[in-house]
Amino acid sequence: MKKSWPSRFEAESMTISFDGRDLEGLDLPHNDPLVVKLLIGESKVTRILIDTGSLVNVIFRDVLAKMEVGENDIVPECHSLTGFDGDHLMSIGTITLPIFVGGIARYFRFAVIDKPTIYNVILGTPWLHKMKAVPSTYHQCVKFPTSKGIYTLCDNQQTARDCFLIEHKIRTGKKL
Repeated sequence: MKKSWPSRFEAESMTISFDGRDLEGLDLPHNDPLVVKLLIGESKVTRILIDTGSLVNVIFRDVLAKMEVGENDIVPECHSLTGFDGDHLMSIGTITLPIFVGGIARYFRFAVIDKPTIYNVILGTPWLHKMKAVPSTYHQCVKFPTSKGIYTLCDNQQTARDCFLIEHKIRTGKKL
């Protein structure tokens, strides 16, 4: 007889919902992206964009350098990535790094890009799906199941707004 081990927790049976309590402290109305900070590897990384439209997780080469992750940890692989604006760029490789959040540590694969950007990391559907996470840009948080219940990862609305302003100034050529 084959032994069936129960999972540590039944994520599928946990209900994730958002309500007015999730709006406390937010400046409403807003049209802000969802920007969070997380512990990636041994570094606290800020300006992480949660992007439900991205099919890959992306980290930028200069961020890896600041995290003191060596170039030899990047697996050389070229993949063409297309942005929402139709712009194509090539990755320089991939890297697998742990993300620690809500008492959970999981490894994720990232496409490494050598192009400066406002964000340090973009977490797309691979991260969302593996975490069984549900983002709400309106509520400015991401919720996912853990063995202790539903964990809420809140963003920093001001950081999201600062990123937007910096990007706007760069695109319009205004001085920072």
